[in-house]
Amino acid sequence: MVIGIIGAGISGLTAGRLLARAGHEVTIFEKSRGYGGRMATRYAGDGSLAKLDHGLSYFTAELPHFKQFTSELLEKGLIQQWGKHFAGFDGENFLDKDPNIPAVNYYTSVAGMNRIGKYLSRWVDVRNSTCVGGITHIGSNRSNKRSWMINLTSSEVVGVDAVIIALPAPQAYGILSTTIDEINTLKVVRQIDEVHYKAAYSLMVGYGKVGLPEWDGILCRNSILDYVSNEASKRKGQECTFVLQASDHFTKAQKTSDAEMVKKLMLTEFAKVTGGWSTNPDWHQLHFWRYSRPKKVLGQPFILHEDEAAPLALTGDYFEGNTIEHAYQSGYLLAKHWIEKYS
Repeated sequence: MVIGIIGAGISGLTAGRLLARAGHEVTIFEKSRGYGGRMATRYAGDGSLAKLDHGLSYFTAELPHFKQFTSELLEKGLIQQWGKHFAGFDGENFLDKDPNIPAVNYYTSVAGMNRIGKYLSRWVDVRNSTCVGGITHIGSNRSNKRSWMINLTSSEVVGVDAVIIALPAPQAYGILSTTIDEINTLKVVRQIDEVHYKAAYSLMVGYGKVGLPEWDGILCRNSILDYVSNEASKRKGQECTFVLQASDHFTKAQKTSDAEMVKKLMLTEFAKVTGGWSTNPDWHQLHFWRYSRPKKVLGQPFILHEDEAAPLALTGDYFEGNTIEHAYQSGYLLAKHWIEKYS
């Protein structure tokens, strides 16, 4: 079966890898230049040598299928156990150790979170910088054409037997809406319309070769910051670098503000958290995540549109949870279901 997957986040890449291994022909269409969605890494600083995970800083491995994948990544040397020292900030006081951090294992990348997406992409054909504008249902009413046409914004049309939409729910809604007159996807559209996301600013900052703090990260409460990651604690020899993740409330309030104002406010808060020394970084970069993390999720691992002649499915980080583990699990379980049904 020829399968087209829209979105090269962890869920889409996971489904693609398993389906390709089972003998299906898989192509993934991704509008950005990279892989992995929020498992993203920015290269910055002097000579662009510093690596900063400005989307997802770390993760846990509690779900069974993701535990197995984590073991695979550890064996390949792509990730490491990390996060022995999480500090806290309660809005007024810096706490050397956050009292509310769960006692589980935490993992992060060795050479950048984006390496995980690159690793998964080895099994499939990923077409980066390729934007999908919509899909056209052909179904059983076809001669030589395949069941679906994936319509690219470049005007190219790609024929496939089955489609997986592995995008944030609002973007999946947009793709589904292009075919609503051809097949009855109204029920699916109504389901995903209930999913809403937190937005987040990520501010990356560098301070050169200064002394590094002992903490790996700071969990913030009652603050415009949600989390601060000490990126230099992940990699030996890296300059003093941090990623500041803004709260959803702050991000919404400052959504239309000038970027320089957002940076100034976040740096002022960071200086408050750390005691003042961090006011003036050598460099800084700001990134806006429109779909940072789902606030409301669906209670099922994936969605299927039942059409034997033209299989269609949705997968992503908004099924049964809102972490990278749930994104992986969603893609994994969908792929296993289709392998059993179509192989």
